[in-house]
Amino acid sequence: MISSTEEIYAPCRRPNPSKSEIEAVSHAECTTGKELPEEYHFDVRRWKLDPQYIRPQKLFYGFGVDIQDFLEYHQRHQLPPPLEVGRRAHLWYCIMTAVMDDLSAHCKFELRRIPPLSRRYNYMIVLYDSHHISVQELEDDEEADVIRIIKERFGDSVARQNARWFFPLVKEQL
Repeated sequence: MISSTEEIYAPCRRPNPSKSEIEAVSHAECTTGKELPEEYHFDVRRWKLDPQYIRPQKLFYGFGVDIQDFLEYHQRHQLPPPLEVGRRAHLWYCIMTAVMDDLSAHCKFELRRIPPLSRRYNYMIVLYDSHHISVQELEDDEEADVIRIIKERFGDSVARQNARWFFPLVKEQL
């Protein structure tokens, strides 16, 4: 049973990119910046009208993080400790959920957490996905505020990054 503060915030090893089985890093992480690669643009109108249209794979725009980043965020911002849990995986899930709720509340924008196809990160904080960006996209000043808040609240590991497009670890069934 994990209950003490030391046990809750015991360090979690960060992913070692050199030991990853994922080989296609260039495929897994697109360049930084908000410009979506042309082959991933989703044409909603064509999709509705053309039964032969094949939707491109969905990409996600945001920041890469790992479990240790969630633990540090939770501790730094003194979020309520999770109820007693027996397994570390469940503890991490509770902490990540609390962090995402807190971060979304501070940003006043619904953020999501997904596992990306990445050697470096266990998860990513998602602002947009490539299929819905046209309806979800914030105004430039609002987006800048959300990104600033994410970077400030997560600290150095995210502050050093620029948002980028990631492929999801699990491809959606169409």
